[in-house]
Amino acid sequence: MTRASAGAWLAILALAGCGFQLRTWNFTTTFDTARIDAEHGVDLDIDLASALESAGVRLVDADAAVVVRLSDQRDDWRSVSVTRGARTAEYEMALQVTFAVDDGSGAELAAARVLRSERVARLDRDNLIGSSEERRLLAAEAREDLVDRMVRTLDALSRRPEPTDADPR
Repeated sequence: MTRASAGAWLAILALAGCGFQLRTWNFTTTFDTARIDAEHGVDLDIDLASALESAGVRLVDADAAVVVRLSDQRDDWRSVSVTRGARTAEYEMALQVTFAVDDGSGAELAAARVLRSERVARLDRDNLIGSSEERRLLAAEAREDLVDRMVRTLDALSRRPEPTDADPR
């Protein structure tokens, strides 16, 4: 066995030993179907739909086990620092959306709350193409962050025990 392959096996064993595993979602035991209600101007529903379908949830228009409501999406860009020449040196990108979850009968599972993701980046005036690509990547990271937070919320809701008649919620 070469030194490189031994090192690779050692790394694999170390990752396995520490409990590392790829994050996957499977809500089908609790939420086999879902509906996403997004207000006009909200486009995070496309990313969320993709994530839910990857988790094995079937998206439907009616009779869903869970309804995700998205509203008030805002994308904001602002300067956070300037150069001596009063030009933007760094900017902040913030993406936010209001997120709520109901069950199929309309009962609230997760109250409406604002999810927000922020990123700060330096503006390179010598490489404007690179800076515009960085802006695109920051926006994509923020979108992914918000969708991950929504999916984690749904995961937590799917693990919550069902209420019984003796224990109404």
